[in-house]
Amino acid sequence: MDRYAIFLILSLLLLLPPASALDTAVPAVRARGSQTYSPLSVWDMGFTGRGVGVAIIDGGVDDEHPDLKGRFVAGVDLTVPDTPLTPRDGSLNPDDNGGHGTFCAGCIMGNGNSSDGRIMGVAPEATLIDVKVYRALEAGRLAENIVMPAPDRLIEALQWIVDHKGKFNIRVVSISLSVGVPNSNGTDRLSQVVNEVVGAGIVVVVASGNEGPDNRGFNPPAAADGAIVVGAVDDKGTVLREDDTIADFSSRGPRASDGDADPFDEFKPDCVAPGVEITSLANSFSSLPAAGYSTASGTSFAAPMVAGIVALMIEANPSLTPQQVKEILHMTAEPRGTPYDPDLPYPHNKWNPEYGYGIVDAYEAVRMALALRGDSLPAPHLNEIPSPDDDGNFTLTWSSVPGAESYVLLESDDPTFSHYTAHDHLTETFYPVVGLSPGSYYFGVVARGGGTFSNMSNTVSVVVTGGGEPPPPLPTPRFEARELSVEEGVNYSVSWSPVEGASTYILQEATASDFSDSKDLYRGGKTTYHITGRAPGDYFYRVKAVGEGRESPWSAPLTVHVHKGNESTPGPWNQTEQPPGGGGKTSPEEKGELKAAAVVIAASVMVAITLLFVYLKRRGGATLPA
Repeated sequence: MDRYAIFLILSLLLLLPPASALDTAVPAVRARGSQTYSPLSVWDMGFTGRGVGVAIIDGGVDDEHPDLKGRFVAGVDLTVPDTPLTPRDGSLNPDDNGGHGTFCAGCIMGNGNSSDGRIMGVAPEATLIDVKVYRALEAGRLAENIVMPAPDRLIEALQWIVDHKGKFNIRVVSISLSVGVPNSNGTDRLSQVVNEVVGAGIVVVVASGNEGPDNRGFNPPAAADGAIVVGAVDDKGTVLREDDTIADFSSRGPRASDGDADPFDEFKPDCVAPGVEITSLANSFSSLPAAGYSTASGTSFAAPMVAGIVALMIEANPSLTPQQVKEILHMTAEPRGTPYDPDLPYPHNKWNPEYGYGIVDAYEAVRMALALRGDSLPAPHLNEIPSPDDDGNFTLTWSSVPGAESYVLLESDDPTFSHYTAHDHLTETFYPVVGLSPGSYYFGVVARGGGTFSNMSNTVSVVVTGGGEPPPPLPTPRFEARELSVEEGVNYSVSWSPVEGASTYILQEATASDFSDSKDLYRGGKTTYHITGRAPGDYFYRVKAVGEGRESPWSAPLTVHVHKGNESTPGPWNQTEQPPGGGGKTSPEEKGELKAAAVVIAASVMVAITLLFVYLKRRGGATLPA
């Protein structure tokens, strides 16, 4: 087989569908909601980093990327002189021909425009201050051939940020670079300037470095006492945090001693965040057919996630100081690994050289930030129930909390609640549990209101010794209609038939026809629920009845089409048939995958046709050698 035939076969192999890379890091740090951790996530609380300025010191940011639309507020290019064409007043918009800075920006504030909201940063409404300190010698995604800045360039950048912090509300700096003295003890000039910036009220988050376990210690600016230094974990492509392990490349601590009276400023890294196979923004020079995304690994991409979490904390409590932010991250991080010295006072007894104080937890960090603001909700009290229970059917009750709008009941088979099932939007102070199989179960309740959550209640444990089979079900309620069509912004009601023996009805809403993203919308004794106007799209509802220790199956779904006022409404179809075209909506993930697949297939077909033409032309002449 000659080389043309080999090229032809390889090009045809490109017609296979590309693998899909799913971003799991933002839900894993409990910033974005997920089926694993919702509703106990920061976005569920309503915080998205809105208006908090984050300065990225890097090789520039491609802020024309659609996923950064509206984020850029100021920029400066310190690789060129201060001239009328390249001013340093914040009005310049630096470019990015290397890709590193754009990738970091996506981890912080990407809005998901190119993926139908699938791939988003931790704080999608934070604002971008683009501080360029180096340039790549060759254009491309995450180009490694760059001219690294001298420490003086970073010092100049930090001074510019302090000078302009008030004008652009700069509260956070993200740095994924290391320059200067190897294995510094923090007394170098750059590290000292970082401390001065922190003293000016700005949080500085720095990547720990990618030196791995064999070269302990940190280079500036990660060596600074005041910096929040971030290592990387491998989240294994899952939202669940239990399987996370330290990334093999993540730099280990402690930092070299500076000989001062504080023994804990050598305890670096401060925390860790996902940094393996992270999917974020590709700059405009990327040749990858991923609709503006690429995938990479490094502590460079763990640090921006923590910078985004800090923006969430500051939005929740603008009065936080950098020292308070650092202490909150230490206290709320989920500890991992063997403690360096378990006899030290809390939280330093959690620290170890690989994970620092642990895996960052955005939800707990923001909750503690709110508690310092002084307006958090008190925790409810969950009442004990007789245990063991012999049939798996019982009712949990808890105390009412002033100011609570609803409650979340957490159910787990783990007393630490490392994983759980959340029963959300509970408006009553009771919940009937039915049909549990034999085993040990743990329950806790969280109050929700005013954009925050309370601490979890006391834990109630129940041992179920029998049952496992629910009692005979209640009859299934039925909606008065199977399909509705309303205009955008118009309020509507859904009603269902009453069920004898039911004391509570549970109404769920979803935007996926299989209810994979469902949430409890109502829980109570009424058979009508009024819904405020929704944005255009299809919404699906189902209801079930609960009472007397029994529950009904879910009802057949009700579909509500919400359309813009100037659009025609979709025609109804027979209730026993699928919608025209095969049924169901294409999910945002499927749309993104189809777009990427279409680009790859089109390019591959062109290559295959060209090589086939060359191959046949060669075959038409003299016989090719074997």
